[in-house]
Amino acid sequence: MITDNVVEELKRIVGSDNVLTSFEDLYCYSRDASWYSAMPEIVVRPHSTEEISKILRLANELRIPIVPQGGRTNLTGGAIPIKGGIVIDMTGMNRIIEISRINMICIVEAGVVLGVLEKELARHGLFWPPDPASTDSATIGGILAEGAGGLRGAKYGTTRDWVLGLEVVLPTGDVIKTGSATLKWSTGYDLTRLFIRSEGTLGVITKAILKLRPLPEAIVRMTAFFNRLEDVGVAVGKIWEAGIVPLIMELLDRGAIKSVNNYLNLELPDVEAMVIIDIDGVKGEVEKQASRVEKILMEAGAFDVKIASTKEEMDKLYLARRSAYPSLFRVFKKTAIPDDTCVPISKLPEALKRAKEISSKWGVHTIFIGHIGDGNMHPVFCVDVADPKEVDKALKCYEEICRMVLSLGGTIAAEHGIGIVKNKLIEEECGVKAMEIMKAIKRVFDPNNIMNPDKWV
Repeated sequence: MITDNVVEELKRIVGSDNVLTSFEDLYCYSRDASWYSAMPEIVVRPHSTEEISKILRLANELRIPIVPQGGRTNLTGGAIPIKGGIVIDMTGMNRIIEISRINMICIVEAGVVLGVLEKELARHGLFWPPDPASTDSATIGGILAEGAGGLRGAKYGTTRDWVLGLEVVLPTGDVIKTGSATLKWSTGYDLTRLFIRSEGTLGVITKAILKLRPLPEAIVRMTAFFNRLEDVGVAVGKIWEAGIVPLIMELLDRGAIKSVNNYLNLELPDVEAMVIIDIDGVKGEVEKQASRVEKILMEAGAFDVKIASTKEEMDKLYLARRSAYPSLFRVFKKTAIPDDTCVPISKLPEALKRAKEISSKWGVHTIFIGHIGDGNMHPVFCVDVADPKEVDKALKCYEEICRMVLSLGGTIAAEHGIGIVKNKLIEEECGVKAMEIMKAIKRVFDPNNIMNPDKWV
């Protein structure tokens, strides 16, 4: 329990205006983008690494739980303060410290919103490849802590591939720096990768050195339409087999298309499945690649392929994919529970077919979207969370799909993290010994278990 003395000490650290205790304020921090909720006891809004160091030192001494939060776009309950304690709102640490075109890096604080960074980088002719669909609200610290992926993962990989170094405050209040601003670095253990995807269980990320790339000269965007969901998986495999690496390949099934149309009136066609594909690179070459992709798509089962001819049309398609998940809340008036699995590309047709069959078996209203170009599927279950039976059925369906994916050599968490929802499945994927090692690592960094406690480790 947080005493009056603790509240006063926190006010001395960050200022009275940056300590929140009212029910109305705390409620705003009780949720992320999952269907879970739990109230913190207090929220603090620091604006420097030094302030965070003092907060953690105090919390560690008094054994008070700490949960860092950014844009709260997490989909698995990772940012929920299930043990109460202190929520650290990181959004006040939002400085873009440096952008270097010659070094191809930027240095940013953890509270920077990705959409803001993208606009600033574009002014320099640069971009940071990871592209989670929550660009306009997700913060860099949260993206790193979750190991987010996103739309451009097929070509550029995920967050872990684009971070060179970090500044992290440990639970003891000590500040460490990992990695280097150089493009090559092999000194000691890779602590940078350890903190990425750690979901706030080891420390608080305060700054990051991000690796950048020049904006592509040209992008061709196309859509392909299918009568069977599994044929999408066949098409992805054939494109990879042909040696073509698309920038994005994004899936929307019939339910997702209907939801987006109702939400934004985009007038997308009513088909069983639609795939949005980007080819990027040098002008002239991308058109040749797009022509090859069009032929492969038709051979794989697409009944129509269209190439966007204007920027407005391209933007409309990108908006359709970005809006697929949030549109479900508006259209179906229910909670959307998103799964996040990934399979080897060769297993995609089977995985899509079986996931649909499992959803039908359980009678759960399921929408299929996903970053399908790298095997990442997002079955989304639309349920009424006020009905325990409906939620229980959806979660059993969720777990069966996860286990099916594991049987195909896949993973239960491609980019959303483990959080609360998958904490009992992680051992099935990683094994008992690996989990023992992870828990031992947690004890080294956080012996008093104050950092995001009672999650998966």
